[in-house]
Amino acid sequence: MGTDILVAQMLGTLGCGFAAGGVMTLSILNIPTLILPARQPASVAIPSQQGPATPFPHLTHQWLDTYERGMRTFPVMCLGASVANGYLAWALRDMAAPEAGIIGGSWSGYYATAIATTMGFVVWTMTAMKSTNDRLMAIATRDDAAAAEGTKGMVVGDQEKAKRAKEDAEALELMKTWANLNMFRAMFPLTGAIIGLYGVANMTFN
Repeated sequence: MGTDILVAQMLGTLGCGFAAGGVMTLSILNIPTLILPARQPASVAIPSQQGPATPFPHLTHQWLDTYERGMRTFPVMCLGASVANGYLAWALRDMAAPEAGIIGGSWSGYYATAIATTMGFVVWTMTAMKSTNDRLMAIATRDDAAAAEGTKGMVVGDQEKAKRAKEDAEALELMKTWANLNMFRAMFPLTGAIIGLYGVANMTFN
């Protein structure tokens, strides 16, 4: 097996693994930290419905920054890993693969499957997560126009206050929903990493 195959396997497998781990981190660590209530002494009982300590306008801004950073990073990692797997599908097109009934009898079908599962990350984002993303973005940017016009400090009426309070409560639930959807999204590149790891092990030890 040539060096090019080994390098491509490494890039494809590790790229998927890093992407999956990074995406999972947002749901496991980032979002729970953002919505954390104010710290209380251990002897004080914290109400189950206590809201985040961070003001909601800044909270949604933090989510938006997290989302934008992720969208600049993880799709690129998945794409890079898929390019490496695409090279493997081409380079190993004439090489017989195990379990022909599952992957079509060649490594091309095997690595094409890895590409499809990995790039499912993007499809999931644009379909299952779209409504949650759009709503959170709308709440996070609701004051952008006023700030641009220099009216950020304007007086807010009771009706507008009630509307904002409703949006704030909605934003908290949306962020929890987003964390769950994002955790599932990580399964796509993780599956690609598992497929890639199996390919490495099969070619190394067989």
